[in-house]
Amino acid sequence: MTENLPATRSEEPAPELHVDHRDPQHQQVQQNVSAGLIPLALIILLLLAFVAAAWTFLAAQPAA
Repeated sequence: MTENLPATRSEEPAPELHVDHRDPQHQQVQQNVSAGLIPLALIILLLLAFVAAAWTFLAAQPAA
């Protein structure tokens, strides 16, 4: 039966990183604000169009 031994660590130095290398675990998240505002602007535009259409139809009703 073979033994399940832990992996051995090599004593070699870590490879050199490029000057412009960015470690993915140490990057700061940069969120694009306009990407979040575009859907919000579309929703507001649709709501305003609906309100304007409803107002127009209600104002065109004959007076009782």
